[in-house]
Amino acid sequence: MAAWPRQVAAALLLMAAPMATLAQDVRYSWFEIAFVQQDVDKIGTQTDEILNQTVDINATDGTGIKFRGSVGTWNNLFAFVDFNSSDIDVAAVVTNPIAEERAEDEFDFTAVRAGIGVKWSLAVETDVYAAVSYDSLNFDFGSFAGEDFDTDGNDFGATIGIRSIFAERLELRAHARFSEVGDVDLATGEFDDDTLYGVGFGYELVRGLSITGDFESGQFSSFNIGFRLDLDED
Repeated sequence: MAAWPRQVAAALLLMAAPMATLAQDVRYSWFEIAFVQQDVDKIGTQTDEILNQTVDINATDGTGIKFRGSVGTWNNLFAFVDFNSSDIDVAAVVTNPIAEERAEDEFDFTAVRAGIGVKWSLAVETDVYAAVSYDSLNFDFGSFAGEDFDTDGNDFGATIGIRSIFAERLELRAHARFSEVGDVDLATGEFDDDTLYGVGFGYELVRGLSITGDFESGQFSSFNIGFRLDLDED
């Protein structure tokens, strides 16, 4: 594994040393629950030479739930966690000398990220930030005909982004995120890296409670809409 994530983490800690902070309303202590539309779009093939049987699967998309939270700690540092669990549609074709059978089901796709970040205020109500994370992906397919496509991976990631408040109620945000476990080959179970790009918004309905929406594009694209509760509301 490359040493760069540890170097980035060390740099974040150094850059979070005490500094003058400009006035801003971007908050870093919150909890969010959201409905998520998840796109996997992966195919895989496994062959059992003993049974002379082949299983082809095609995983598409599905829905689930996402929990996210962030806590502002000291100076300009914050800690965060992101948990996503979705039921993804999967179709299978089981081929053997006797017959060819088709089946459909759902499988569990789980993604977890946790890490630390540091923020800088560019102007009133506008921040940029950088973060490092430990990322986990889990694919729990079950089995159609004795095959095993289940796999999971864990590795480091990094994010840079910007958040800005407009007219006191509307937050707009964007980010670029790199993950060492951003892609997977279902035939081999091996993970690969990916770079994802995201945009989002938050609109404060009442003080401390916002409706939020985010879209992230990558090998595993997703869209979620939910509600965020500010924990440091004042």
